[in-house]
Amino acid sequence: MPDFEIRIARFLGLSLSDVKNPELSLAPTKYENAHLRRVRFIDEDRLAPAIHSALKIGAAVVRNLRNPASFHDNIPSDALTWRRQILKGQTHLTLDMLLENLWGRGIPVVPIEVLPSPNFQGIACIIAERPIILLGQRHDEPGHVAFIIAHEAGHIAAGDCAPGEPVVDEVGEVEDDADMERDADNFAKLVLLGSDGIPDLTGGGYKQIAEQADQIEQATGADASFIIFNWARQTRDYTTASMAVKALYGGVGARLKLRRYFDQHVNLDDASETDRALLRCVYGDPEIDETPC
Repeated sequence: MPDFEIRIARFLGLSLSDVKNPELSLAPTKYENAHLRRVRFIDEDRLAPAIHSALKIGAAVVRNLRNPASFHDNIPSDALTWRRQILKGQTHLTLDMLLENLWGRGIPVVPIEVLPSPNFQGIACIIAERPIILLGQRHDEPGHVAFIIAHEAGHIAAGDCAPGEPVVDEVGEVEDDADMERDADNFAKLVLLGSDGIPDLTGGGYKQIAEQADQIEQATGADASFIIFNWARQTRDYTTASMAVKALYGGVGARLKLRRYFDQHVNLDDASETDRALLRCVYGDPEIDETPC
């Protein structure tokens, strides 16, 4: 079964002779140099298969970019400078604008639907000298997804990740007071809200949270869903945040936006059979039509 052996070798990052060697362990790489952040009750070895799979999928994305000659443009280390570049004179920053800027810089943002369990929330990594953001959990609130992406972009801007040393955020609900996590959270807040002086929400039920965020949006121009998920990153109360955003009619649509940018920038038609199998993990069979998951 040579074709099967070739696919296995490609996925594991080994030569065909390695795969045929009965004395060689084919266990996935443990990624001992990975920076595991916000990890909750999970042995590092149990998370390794999801990390390994995601990085192989990311490598397939890089190999099949429609414009592979274009190299990446670094994200500014100053969050407000990057915000101005994203806005291009507009007043309201959106998930669409964030994705357009990152993909335009040659930095893919890849949502992965099929991964071993347990998986992760986000990975910032370097693949083939190109920064890439991998999303492992199926959130659909645009505000929530924007904060995750901006947080991972903060890791890239700060130089926290290197080849073979991804930064892996396992769950958002876990508090992590490491400097790199606080810095990435602050970076995301400045990019999405434009200021660290946006008033904090005072809490209460989801309806009160929604009303407060809407009032702050009217006063400052900052997107209400971004305000709510900034509050969620401080309180770790994502359940209330999701309900509040849904009350403002902003609770769905992120995954469809992520897919549109993926389809626009990744060439599935010319991908090898092995790469097509990997890329199919992003949204199932690539032949399906563009409907929300």
